[in-house]
Amino acid sequence: MSDKRRWTVDSYVIAIFLSALDISIVSPSLTVIASDLGFPVRGVIWVIALHLAVFVLALPLMERWGNLSGRQNWFAVSLSLFALGSLTAGVSNSWLTLIGGRVIQALGAGGVVPPLSVGLRRLIHHRRRPLGLVIHALFGGLFIIIPFLSSSITWHYGWRWIFLVNIPVAVVVYILSHRFSLSGSYRTPSYQTTGLFYFAAILLLAMIAVSQLNPEMGWRMLVDPRFLPFAVLAAGLMIPLMMVEHQAESPFFKPHLLIDPHLIGVHFAVMLAGCTWVAVVLVPGWMVAVFDQPQGTGGIFLSIVAGAAWFTLPISRRIFSRWEVQTGLALGFFFTAAAYFSLTLVQDLVSLATVLVILGVGLGFTLSSPVHELLFQTVSMRQIKSGLMMVAMFRATGGAMALVIIGLFFFEPSAADWNAWGLGLPPIWKQGFQMGMLTAGGVAVLGFILSLLLSIPLKGKQEPE
Repeated sequence: MSDKRRWTVDSYVIAIFLSALDISIVSPSLTVIASDLGFPVRGVIWVIALHLAVFVLALPLMERWGNLSGRQNWFAVSLSLFALGSLTAGVSNSWLTLIGGRVIQALGAGGVVPPLSVGLRRLIHHRRRPLGLVIHALFGGLFIIIPFLSSSITWHYGWRWIFLVNIPVAVVVYILSHRFSLSGSYRTPSYQTTGLFYFAAILLLAMIAVSQLNPEMGWRMLVDPRFLPFAVLAAGLMIPLMMVEHQAESPFFKPHLLIDPHLIGVHFAVMLAGCTWVAVVLVPGWMVAVFDQPQGTGGIFLSIVAGAAWFTLPISRRIFSRWEVQTGLALGFFFTAAAYFSLTLVQDLVSLATVLVILGVGLGFTLSSPVHELLFQTVSMRQIKSGLMMVAMFRATGGAMALVIIGLFFFEPSAADWNAWGLGLPPIWKQGFQMGMLTAGGVAVLGFILSLLLSIPLKGKQEPE
């Protein structure tokens, strides 16, 4: 693989890892945050959904601005934003303040990814394979232990510290960054970023519109004044987005990447993978409900899922090297669907632990599926980066929208209801968790079918550049 491809894929993988890490940190504490601040669960889910959307949208923006202003300086700015956002979220007492802190945190995290990928690649290149294995093991260890640590911090010190602890972490990362150089000349991305702001507005309006839906109204909810204006605005902004991208000399959303029938299937499959991936936020709360444990202590169960997903990676690489990407992706969707459906049925510890391992295996396959190989077969070399960025955005869009939809199944219990259930969950929340997992299972079935239908021809000629 060429250096350019390797750099691009490295950034893509690190972005997925950091997104998954953030979900594993915050999701065990969602119900605790909802209880402490008096938010409905459907509102507090935005803490993850909006962070996920902003983080992926920030990647190309922060990379471009960082290249223009100098990577070392921009790395410090990004870490400062990350620390400021963590502080704001940690001391917040209102929904707007908490969400605002998470947005700032996501912007900072988006700026960290490009220089971090460059630094790690240089470090591994100089030290060769042993250091690469150490970094892989370190990432795996973090991925597995973080959910348990997050639950422990929430239980002993309160949910605010899962955000506040990021401040000393940012300081340590900045100090360690001086061990390898982030300076030097880098090619500034040629794409124009105006379309990204339109895309961000469309996604935000669509999330707001969906969050206003009331399923109890039936089909009438589609003409509800609380839903319709946001939906119309989201759809209407697609026109100026297409106009801006059409007039741009180097558009970010290259038209043929959106209208190619083969890539459309890939994008939808990635969106469905994002939906099934983020539904894992339901696991800690559901396990707490099943075993009547104190709120916020379900992180250990998410660690089981994370461990299974991480140990699946070497197996999935072997399978993807021998089978078509589509087949491996379908296998991941199959395991994921089976796990989500089973979680709503089984109750004993051994069976649940087995199902969580199966869920981790399924997510390991879908998250590690080398969709970049499909792009290598269909687009030119100069467009690989834009293609991967678009794939990341479709994955994040699917994840963010799925979280908002899952939130529709939750309703805020009264204070009396909450106080009556010091352990486990109020019954009305249990129903929400069940419906959310059944929905995720249904989405995984759609992903399984779509993966089997994907057909990617070998690249016979270069696309227009």
